[in-house]
Amino acid sequence: MQKGKVLSLKNFKFMDFVARNNILTILVVLIAGGVAVGIFTQSRFQVLSKYSAGYLERFIALRSGESFVSVAFISFMGSALALLLLFAAGTSMLGVVLVPLLSALKGVLFGGVSALLYSQYSVKGIAFNAVLIIPSAFILVIAFLLAARESMRFSILIAKISLPGSPSVNLAFDFKNYCGRYIFIALIALASALTDAVLSCSFLDSLML
Repeated sequence: MQKGKVLSLKNFKFMDFVARNNILTILVVLIAGGVAVGIFTQSRFQVLSKYSAGYLERFIALRSGESFVSVAFISFMGSALALLLLFAAGTSMLGVVLVPLLSALKGVLFGGVSALLYSQYSVKGIAFNAVLIIPSAFILVIAFLLAARESMRFSILIAKISLPGSPSVNLAFDFKNYCGRYIFIALIALASALTDAVLSCSFLDSLML
């Protein structure tokens, strides 16, 4: 039993080091790696191919002929769902595993959509991606990374106090800060949605696939 406890403490010390120094770097690597995987495997996996085609269909259908406010609202709701998943993951010990998986998946899905645009629509697909998707996606990725980092930190904190023999800690103050940071992150997601609305209302008709 004592040996198991020592191993658990060692594992936590490693996670604590990651939390203090390298979470953001690891998340960036996971998303970038996911993008690369999505680009090179999109045509090989039917599930990814179907998702990419469906995403483009929904992207166009939800924005074509819609008002600025409508596009911004739709875009923000999609971003809010992703942030909500990260928020929920961060409130449990499972977030230590779930958050990196969600980050990698985010990259894979974006890479799959990009690969489909480039392979099927050539120059027009590149222009569509560069003008309509990448600008707002870049802002959203910043929000996603910040949210994922906060979720990892809070999840590691929960794991720390859950270890056998750990002193009881009141997480009310930490959770309040956690929620406050997510409110700020939601504002970044809103900026992404507004960017999406501006570009979609301005250029979607001329870049229609």
